[in-house]
Amino acid sequence: MDSLSELTGEVRDRQWFIVRRWQTYTGELRALILRAIAVVVLYACQLGHHFLVLSGEARAANLRFQQGATAVAVLLLVVSLLTLLLVLKRFLPAWLPFLTTAIDLLAISALVALAGGPMMTSLTGAFYLVVAMAGLRFDLKLVWAATLGAMVAYLASVGAVDDSWFDADHVVPLVQQGVALACIGATGIVVGQVVRLARTLAEQYQQRVDLQQAKEAK
Repeated sequence: MDSLSELTGEVRDRQWFIVRRWQTYTGELRALILRAIAVVVLYACQLGHHFLVLSGEARAANLRFQQGATAVAVLLLVVSLLTLLLVLKRFLPAWLPFLTTAIDLLAISALVALAGGPMMTSLTGAFYLVVAMAGLRFDLKLVWAATLGAMVAYLASVGAVDDSWFDADHVVPLVQQGVALACIGATGIVVGQVVRLARTLAEQYQQRVDLQQAKEAK
């Protein structure tokens, strides 16, 4: 009986892996679409701020960040395009979502640091988007990697503008750092729970369908 239950569990795990794997293609497609939309919208906001709001010396001072934002926008759009080509060809190695997530986090961290740190820009909100997009792939390991990566990337953007993390003077207050890290971690926990519940929901739905079919067969 135990061996039968174990075999049934292995079969269920295998079937869930296959279903989740196929959904990974759809999830990756949705993630790259969201990435492209986010890049276009945020870059459009930056262009409007640079050319319509700023003028004179302020625009000249913002030129370096504008150039960096342009480079990052091009990079992320190229990544999205290459990922799209791979997805359309049904080629999606298990490491690719981890790679694209890492590129997203590095790009955001670099832009936040270039802007002068988390106190000087609202781009830190993009860290949450990366964690949320990880949930679209239905891969719990990816969700945790994205969450921990976002926390490290945030700290890296803090360290880029803070001379020392061990003195009493901080460019980014410790309270704000703690709140940001806690919120990123909480976002990862929530997204992870959604991914966990997806399998339970699918299994319960299948059980109810099988039960209904059995009743109709009688």
